[in-house]
Amino acid sequence: MIMQVLWVALAGFGVALVFSMVGSGGSQILVPILFWLGFNFLHGAIPLGLWMGAVICFSAGALYYRRGLVMLKMAVPFGSAVLAGSIIGALATFPMKSNVMLIFFAVSNIFMGFVVLFGKGMKERTLSRKAEIWLSIILGIGVGFMLGFAGRDGGPFVVAILILLGFEAKEAAATTTLVLAPACLAAFLIHLHHATIGWGPVVVGGLACLVGAQIGARFMTVRLDSRAVRLILAGVMFVIGVILLVQGLISL
Repeated sequence: MIMQVLWVALAGFGVALVFSMVGSGGSQILVPILFWLGFNFLHGAIPLGLWMGAVICFSAGALYYRRGLVMLKMAVPFGSAVLAGSIIGALATFPMKSNVMLIFFAVSNIFMGFVVLFGKGMKERTLSRKAEIWLSIILGIGVGFMLGFAGRDGGPFVVAILILLGFEAKEAAATTTLVLAPACLAAFLIHLHHATIGWGPVVVGGLACLVGAQIGARFMTVRLDSRAVRLILAGVMFVIGVILLVQGLISL
């Protein structure tokens, strides 16, 4: 039990350190790691992964907000849509072929990773205010649903789209991180009623994520430029894509 908690803390710190820089709580990596560490997938890995993701997003998002990197005009409709989608996803019980879904998201992440790495975004943000709101709502509901339904936040995917639309990488990552925070927490609270995790992993894992996210967010704001954020984002999307692809192929 003690070793399991220590591994949870180590995994949480490492994921928080990296994913706090690219607009994600890292639940898409945390959930399979927690499952490999011996937690029941539905009653342990998903709720604990959502909790740790919420801590990462709140910790990093608060720092980004204080440093003026959050695009508030986009954060409000985006955050509302993500929150609504996460609640719907967490309450959803309809059957779905998980292996097909995993492979689809794996290929999508790998493709978007290449696009972020080698593609060129719009030189200027040409979207109208109305278009930005609708984009925020559509992306938000989709990301929120997947977050609540499968414990997989699509933060990096959203950041990649925003970058290609002409948004600065640091602002896109900071805004996405903050708006995912309440959605992660809401999904965790809904999953909590059937969770079988003890207080040890919750407290220790949460503290590790809090510290890791603070270090990662501070490093991103001080030491990284938008080009570096894009490179890290592409690397994260490749890793996520490979992990999801392996999971999907194994479950065929």
